[in-house]
Amino acid sequence: MRRLFPALAALLGLVSASLALASPASAEDFSPAAYKGKVVYLDFWASWCTPCKLSFPWMNDLARSYAQRGLVVVAVNVDHDRAAASAFLHDTPASFPVIYDPDGKIAERFRVKDMPTSVLIGRDGTVHYVHQGFTPSQEGEYAGHVLALLAGAP
Repeated sequence: MRRLFPALAALLGLVSASLALASPASAEDFSPAAYKGKVVYLDFWASWCTPCKLSFPWMNDLARSYAQRGLVVVAVNVDHDRAAASAFLHDTPASFPVIYDPDGKIAERFRVKDMPTSVLIGRDGTVHYVHQGFTPSQEGEYAGHVLALLAGAP
């Protein structure tokens, strides 16, 4: 019987994660404190951003590969048109939480100017790296920064 509970909990977690991913949460729901002790890959994107379409499959792989080591990928959409964000997510699914921030409150807090911009936050809650733009040829560098933070290096 004990073995069933972890399996059930995992299944319920997947169901609730799927429901959460189906519709983006609002900016008011974002709290960096919720990720204390985790490495956070906070990605800012917009539906009109071509490099964003390239980054999502990579971030899906990143989230899947390093979740057990303490990585959390969170995407923040800054579109004013929620339907455009939803259409993007329909065509380019995310396996990680998505936050809808049409007023740019979170983006402003992190001084985001370009799309996409990724902010890597260490377990200590401080920003260690900022990646402006996304280029597939630089995926190794991006992953290296994530791995450094997961290993505890600044």
